[in-house]
Amino acid sequence: LNQRLKFTDHPKIMGTMPEFSIIHLLLLLVILLLPTTNNVSAFSSSPQSHPPLVLPTNPDDVIRQAAASISKAYTQDGINLQTINLPLSEAIYGGKEEGFVADRAIGWQGGPQETYRYLSPLVSSLLKKIKMTDNTGGLTVKVSEQILLDFDGSALQTSEHPAGPIYDIIALLQPNTDGYYIQTIESIEEQFSNTDGKSKRLFLLVNPAWRDKNSWGFFGGKKAQELIFDRYETGYALDQFVVRGRKVSLLKCWSDDWIVFVENDKDPSLPATMVASFEARPVYNEIDAALAKLAE
Repeated sequence: LNQRLKFTDHPKIMGTMPEFSIIHLLLLLVILLLPTTNNVSAFSSSPQSHPPLVLPTNPDDVIRQAAASISKAYTQDGINLQTINLPLSEAIYGGKEEGFVADRAIGWQGGPQETYRYLSPLVSSLLKKIKMTDNTGGLTVKVSEQILLDFDGSALQTSEHPAGPIYDIIALLQPNTDGYYIQTIESIEEQFSNTDGKSKRLFLLVNPAWRDKNSWGFFGGKKAQELIFDRYETGYALDQFVVRGRKVSLLKCWSDDWIVFVENDKDPSLPATMVASFEARPVYNEIDAALAKLAE
């Protein structure tokens, strides 16, 4: 059916509805007047229709989780324009045991060229893991890469699917707020992901250098809002930082809320604790408040 059904259009349905007393109506009014929840909720009280998310602790787990999330957004909900944020912690990807506060995931000292060294093989593996269709004929996905601006550490990776070009994927690594990347995004959309008259294909912006439209300044903010922030959804994100001296991870999988994990300060080898969930990406003060409540 193309039109939404209305109860008033179907007398039989209306006839089976129970009569409501004044008490029932008063109870309904009370429920409607109850205050709604805000952006944050205690994770323990947040209903889950599936097993709770698990925080990945190694590159393979990150790739598997990210690939499943991206695939779900595209194949189930048709989200072909996605923003992806992958963690770039040397302690995770380099097999090092250094403390998180000194970890370059907090403030990567080597710049975009060094982060590219870690990000490039990770994205290549990710593109091979994203499930687009079961029809592969036993063949594997082929991934190629093209360096864009070396000093920016930016690149394009393209996956060629054995089932045909409709399942190909393009990933733009580490774009920043330079106008060059606006032109690049528009060109890829026109020629690949959102070509008029053709099926939409998957296009990923991986670890972009911006946070919101304010990152673009006064003149670029409006264009960035219209082209990117109003159209690209977060397909997967795992950010890591320190709040109140504790390692905090912020995880987003499609189509779950943003979930805050905090490292066990007594024994870091134990799994991180889920603290809170947010409908929208939380700001620092919201995460800080969630940790303060945990300490009470």
